Amino acid sequence: MPEQPKQRDILADILADSHHGAIRGLEELGQLIRPPEASRPLTKKAATAASPPTRGRRGPRHKTTHYLATEVFETLGDAKEGVKELLPAEARFMATKSRIVESAVAMVLKDFEAKGKDSALIQELLKEEGLKK
Repeated sequence: MPEQPKQRDILADILADSHHGAIRGLEELGQLIRPPEASRPLTKKAATAASPPTRGRRGPRHKTTHYLATEVFETLGDAKEGVKELLPAEARFMATKSRIVESAVAMVLKDFEAKGKDSALIQELLKEEGLKK
């Protein structure tokens, strides 16, 4: 039986850097793995800073997850459609669930800052728990 030629361990050569430049295609492989700076995709932070603001956006956004009661969730969908109908055609793009929630939360927080324990937020929380003021 003929003896098999010993196979070269290319990965070991690359990691050991023992044949720098001697491995055919290594430079091209390196260019594929690490493209030149100009062609590298932007990081999320850099892409956000470099991209123009989206139509109607009001500054940076943060993704967040909160739970809503089923009834509130369903009503939010209905409200989106109602808001969209009430807005002029050129502003209908603004009728999104995110914008509605953001506007509602901003209004509630503004009321809370102004009225404290007499705010609608505190009153609603106490009502939910069956407590009185």
